[in-house]
Amino acid sequence: MAEDQTRQDRTKGQQSDGLRPASANSLLMRPALLRLLKRPSSVSILQSLALTPTGIEQLDHTHRCLRCQSRANSQQPAQVDNAGSHNGGVRRSQNYPAHHTRPPMSFPVHEIEPTREIENAVPTFHTDNLEASKYATKDLGLRPEALEFESDIGHTNDPGTRLVDQPENRNNFDLWEELLRFRQRRYGDKGTLDIWEALTVRVDGVCIPLSGARADFFWKSFVDLGLKRELLLKEVVSYAVSLCEREGGCWSQLYERVVGGLLDRGMTNQAVEYHRQLQNTHFRNPDDLVKILPLALSPTSSASTLPITLNGFQEETASHPGIKAFKDMCRTTDGHSIWSPVIKIFLQHGYGTEALKMHDFLVQRGDHPQTFEEMQPLLNWAYHVSKKRAYKRLLEYSDQRLLAETSAEGSEENAENIPEEKTLKDDMGARLFATQALNIETIIAGLKMFGVTAIGPRTLREMAARAKDSHDILEKLKKLKQSGISVGNSVFSQLIQKLAAENRSILLSDLLSSDQHPDAVEDARVQESLLVSYYIAKDSRQYNLSLAILTELLPDGQGLYEVHFRKHVAAAEWRTASKVVDEMTLCGKVMSQDSMDFMVQQALTPRRVGHRPPTRPGLSDRDEVLFVFKILQRVVPAGTHASSSIWVELLKRLGMGHYWSELRECCRWLARQYGPPERNQQLWAQRSPSGPASPRPKYGEDQLMLDLIFSPKMQYAIVEWGFQERIHPETDPQQLVPWVRGLLLLRELEQAGVRLREAWIRRACRSRLAVLFNQPGPSARRLNRRVRESNLWSPERLILDMFRAWGKSSLFGGLESRPELLAYPHRSPLSLRRTARVKWRGPYVRRKYTTF
Repeated sequence: MAEDQTRQDRTKGQQSDGLRPASANSLLMRPALLRLLKRPSSVSILQSLALTPTGIEQLDHTHRCLRCQSRANSQQPAQVDNAGSHNGGVRRSQNYPAHHTRPPMSFPVHEIEPTREIENAVPTFHTDNLEASKYATKDLGLRPEALEFESDIGHTNDPGTRLVDQPENRNNFDLWEELLRFRQRRYGDKGTLDIWEALTVRVDGVCIPLSGARADFFWKSFVDLGLKRELLLKEVVSYAVSLCEREGGCWSQLYERVVGGLLDRGMTNQAVEYHRQLQNTHFRNPDDLVKILPLALSPTSSASTLPITLNGFQEETASHPGIKAFKDMCRTTDGHSIWSPVIKIFLQHGYGTEALKMHDFLVQRGDHPQTFEEMQPLLNWAYHVSKKRAYKRLLEYSDQRLLAETSAEGSEENAENIPEEKTLKDDMGARLFATQALNIETIIAGLKMFGVTAIGPRTLREMAARAKDSHDILEKLKKLKQSGISVGNSVFSQLIQKLAAENRSILLSDLLSSDQHPDAVEDARVQESLLVSYYIAKDSRQYNLSLAILTELLPDGQGLYEVHFRKHVAAAEWRTASKVVDEMTLCGKVMSQDSMDFMVQQALTPRRVGHRPPTRPGLSDRDEVLFVFKILQRVVPAGTHASSSIWVELLKRLGMGHYWSELRECCRWLARQYGPPERNQQLWAQRSPSGPASPRPKYGEDQLMLDLIFSPKMQYAIVEWGFQERIHPETDPQQLVPWVRGLLLLRELEQAGVRLREAWIRRACRSRLAVLFNQPGPSARRLNRRVRESNLWSPERLILDMFRAWGKSSLFGGLESRPELLAYPHRSPLSLRRTARVKWRGPYVRRKYTTF
């Protein structure tokens, strides 16, 4: 009892002195033991213990270390006596003194056999069996400690201690992939660099795979890291070039990955350098340049490019680094045929101006478009953005290069495929059929005797004119066909057969007695012109004949709709023309550019620059603009593209005509039509409770259209047009000044997606303030003088309302603190000389306002 009490007191004393119990000490020693077991020396000892059949009770630690004792026991195996005990075990050994013996143990001692778990605890080194190596590689992924040890190969220390050091594992890429994936998960970029150092420095003669998913994994890992570290990228490329020269093959994605990656990061000079370095080995097809073009146009590649504002929209600078690098690569590459995909990519990324320059660059190098359809997108862009000179030049190029070749090839093919026909001369055949002494049978027999196989339209006309009626014409045509004589496939011959078969004798008689040449029947423009003239002159018979010819020329129905639309526009029947457009929209037809240009040319009265158009008798310029605007409102959402110049002209006519409500409605509709969909979704629902009446147009240049329509000059004009309303004397001075309506409209357009140019808006506001309040002398324009006479507000009140309409007080760029400079700016000598010549009809009244 006393001893137990003493032992308890000793334990309490140890705990009170800060000593931990044995369980706590074991928990602290466990991480240290694990770190110790990870050392190569500990692993070697454990391996020796696992392979040595020596019992652990035979190890004597008083004289030699455990490793030496284990080796000694393995070299001199113990002898087993008859009882099954070892000599030199627990009994006294013959080699040791007597004082080293211990008494026999009171419990049986069993030997520790090397189990499967002990064998798998550490990797087996220096094996010559390939199957064992593969098994070790497969089993390696389940042992993190072994993976840590085997993947630590980013150095040349401890050669021969890793699996990859063995000759049979040098090209074992199952093992290399396992090590690379583990190293990437554990150490990121540093782990990838360690494996690269092992592949190129630690182990010699390793050839990274060049095809397959495993090759993609290795090369992508090293190239992606090389794009972050320039020195490593040089090593990877040099290794790839030497491997290609030695093995005769290469990784197919190396060029695109290296050069495209550098372009994507804005490293254009390095991209051109590596393009030249990889051109002979990894750049087999010159058309592969197209693969890196989207990366050259990426936002990061043009980060150093500053936008230049020209004509109200953002243009690309001529020194775009990505495009310049792409051109340098094209100069060092011969035999490429990339015109069509290159221009398409430029237009998709919004680089229309650079697409025009690239067209000239490729054409100079002999790279041309192959068909007119490939040229069409570039022509459409030039036409849509009102680049008339470029459009005309491209059209001339396409006519000379494409249409001429197409027509020549088509004529050669037709000459080869169509058999040669022996046609009777048209004038001779006409005289022959006009001879009353010869009947139809005799003429046909003579033609057959001379081997004639076809007759012309004039001969057909004379033959039909001699016939009695429609039935007789059909009989004669039947005889010609039985005799092997063709009447041709012209519109004139088809129309005669059709009218005769339908027994439309009046139209047939008018066609045969008409003074039109049969070749004129083939021309749709001539027939449309005749149709409009007959419609205006109210000549019904000739109108019906021209309509029948056009029906034969335009069998699809789309052309007839547009012919009737242009006819009503030319006759100034705008209400009827609107109904035709409604029918086209319901049928899903899209109005052509020719019809739109014809409508604008006929409906809008020509005007001088800077002046309102002259008024027509009984028709105002407002009606003209509203007619064109309403037509465009229907056809543009259906797919017809209206040029920005048309919208600008409509806005100018409404603004100069002081039709503010119509101008505001037109601007708002344009912003909803071409603005971003996410901004205008609520606006569509507000304007139309049932949603938009038609889908939005699918154009890639919507933002460009907004910039072209609402250019800086247009925004300047909107502010000025807002000030051109004469104030009625009975207007309530306490309300918001009506002249700030231009600012309100611009803020509303900004919410719909229009990019405002504050510098131009600020200039417009200061100009209006100078017109209203500046001294001395009035403005030279009569409208400005009238507006100034009707002014009811002081400068303070007008500037305050400008701030309220704009929504923020930074409209004037820091001059808000000095309002006297806003209301009374300094005038130039030219302005003073110009206003000095203004003659007043009455005395000029100087109004007095509250001074600042």
